Amino acid sequence: MSRAAVIYYPGRIDLDALKKQVQEITEKSGWEPTLYLPTDGENHGRQQALSALAQKASHILVAGGDGTIREVAVAIAEQGSDATLGLIPTGTGNVLARNLNLQLSNQKACVAQALQGNRHPIDLALARIIHANGERSEHGFVVMAGLGLDAEIMEATDSKRKRQLGWVAYIEGGFKSMPLRYERLAVTIDSAEPRNLRVLTLLVGNAGWLPGRIGLMPDASLDDGQLDLAAIGPRRFWQWVEFWGRVTWGNRALRPTRIGRKLLDATANVKTLENLKGRKVRVTPTHPVHLQLDGDAFGPVLEVEFEIMPRAISVRV
Repeated sequence: MSRAAVIYYPGRIDLDALKKQVQEITEKSGWEPTLYLPTDGENHGRQQALSALAQKASHILVAGGDGTIREVAVAIAEQGSDATLGLIPTGTGNVLARNLNLQLSNQKACVAQALQGNRHPIDLALARIIHANGERSEHGFVVMAGLGLDAEIMEATDSKRKRQLGWVAYIEGGFKSMPLRYERLAVTIDSAEPRNLRVLTLLVGNAGWLPGRIGLMPDASLDDGQLDLAAIGPRRFWQWVEFWGRVTWGNRALRPTRIGRKLLDATANVKTLENLKGRKVRVTPTHPVHLQLDGDAFGPVLEVEFEIMPRAISVRV
């Protein structure tokens, strides 16, 4: 028999309203009583996901942001469970929900999709990290990883300000990360020769559209078995103008057309924005750089190897 579990971040959602919306569906369908599991600390999303699976949950709903979704999704995949993931987006960026075209402002619709929607297998990614202190660790992620300025902004952004301002709080984090520093990275994609890049930020991920319909990795797909990369390194004023033109109207209006795609690809370079693809990516900086996974800061690292895990989990959409 089916059973839902709702993993939620207290204070970010009207729990009574959420329970009513869930019960309207589960009670009518004769499901087992729903589990409601709050998160209250680092890695607690993972622990609550494991608790839900131990109690035979078949539909795990996450009312939270991309960081909590990452913890829950990785736990489901590691257990080899057939349970599905459902999203009730209440985070700062809600990047996964945006790239799945969920109705962010309609919680009732999100609940219905999370419980009754179609199964949609998506890829996960694995990051094998050598930290600045020499320790090694492995972490899965769903949306994207960032090295350099992107990760520094995530680390500098206050969690309280994120709750108050939403994704606008990252602007404040950006000012705290000044002055801009360009990183030198050796990037190896699959079996190709390493490329030496000088960038502000290198993004690696499965989802390429950010809030405001900013397309940093416009060809990224959640289920294509490939990692997408965005090497971002504008130096001059006109390069910044070109960069913002590309990630806004260029990728929205030009890229969907054959001629527009050819034009954008022909003029791409790391001094503005260059997009790449591969199944496995190794990044070795000349000195420790900061890393983030799905918005969670992991501090400075000496090397990271990213690898795709095709269709590792199913999301209800």
